[in-house]
Amino acid sequence: MSAPFPWFGGKSKIAAEVWRRLGNVASLVEPFCGSSAVLLARPDSHRWWEQTECLNDADGMVANVWRAIAADPEGV
Repeated sequence: MSAPFPWFGGKSKIAAEVWRRLGNVASLVEPFCGSSAVLLARPDSHRWWEQTECLNDADGMVANVWRAIAADPEGV
């Protein structure tokens, strides 16, 4: 899955390399979430649905957009 919007300083271009280096971690904390490019690029072979993932960002609007997407993806 790819990030739904571009983000200044985003990591979408290096997401595959991040996962190659991290491997299949049981827990992921992404401190600078932005568009969640790294998290969304997690390989399905990692069985992400069985892992713990935590997204953080100091920008409250980032949290709001992800809440809106979760609540009404078609509307957003």
